[in-house]
Amino acid sequence: MGAFFRQIFLLVWLAGFIYSLVSIAEHWDYDINPPDIEQMLAQRVEPAVLQQSVEDALRAEEYDEARSLLAIGKRYNHALDYPAYENYLLKHDTTGARLTKNVSGFAEGFLSGKGADMSGVAGALAADFTVVGDVRDLSEQYSRYQQGLPVNQLITSLAGVGVGLTAASIGSLGAAAPVKAGASTLKLATRMNRLSRSFRDELTVMAGKVFDWQQFLRQSKNADLSSISRIAKQAYNPQAARQISALAEQANGIRKNTSVADSIHLLQYVDNTADLNRVHRVTERYGIHTRGVFRLLGKGAIRGVKALRITLELLISITSSLFFALLFIVTIGGDKKKTEEVT
Repeated sequence: MGAFFRQIFLLVWLAGFIYSLVSIAEHWDYDINPPDIEQMLAQRVEPAVLQQSVEDALRAEEYDEARSLLAIGKRYNHALDYPAYENYLLKHDTTGARLTKNVSGFAEGFLSGKGADMSGVAGALAADFTVVGDVRDLSEQYSRYQQGLPVNQLITSLAGVGVGLTAASIGSLGAAAPVKAGASTLKLATRMNRLSRSFRDELTVMAGKVFDWQQFLRQSKNADLSSISRIAKQAYNPQAARQISALAEQANGIRKNTSVADSIHLLQYVDNTADLNRVHRVTERYGIHTRGVFRLLGKGAIRGVKALRITLELLISITSSLFFALLFIVTIGGDKKKTEEVT
């Protein structure tokens, strides 16, 4: 009779142990802690890497980035020949040189919708705010559609969203302007091939819910350039714009915290909407030096560290599993001892 009850107890202990393991699996989860950027910049950046980054920026005439890298180096006491680099900047980054570059870059960006530097991106953004840029992009994509060439769905959708947001900005006396600026930033990054494939795909789905690009292409048949804006407004659904508006506001926040050119550059580190939020938070802390931070740390600046989430449910499950395992072992041990005594 005693052996029968011991078998029952063994089954109960075993069932309790298995149930506890299942419960542990259900409550086993991780939190993603943000990386310690300060510690990484202070201890993980090699002087040789910093020096190479500064010299690469100078060769590319990315003088603002070079200044950012030098400021980071000084802040964290990295050994560099700072006076030599600062003298180089004084000699080459003159007011006259900047003025010439800015004028030509702005004009090129306004006309092409692309920009290799800050002035070019500023010109492209200015074109979008006058609706010229969005209408140009819509007309360009429709022309490709007529010729049987592939249409860039994301550029078409973002340009259509831009037309709708421009109208909303005028109607709201500028209240929608930050969202419009962010949408233009995302579109420019798309045109300049700065977005990762995963983020581009996610953004394409999101923008497609707001702007019916296929409807726009169908209705644009035989339309002249002056009708493009009107047709785009008909394909725009403001009721579905909440999600993409939130993303556009974050993109605009990145632009405001850094610069127009840096915002385009930083978007290449974004793989999903969560990454966009993380980049935005980094720019809130490091401002104009954010590009230098990412030059040195890459995606490590936004890649968090997994930490086990300790919850009461997890602790109870672990304690229960240990309790039932101990009872199971003790019961088996008792049975073995009695068997040895009998023999």
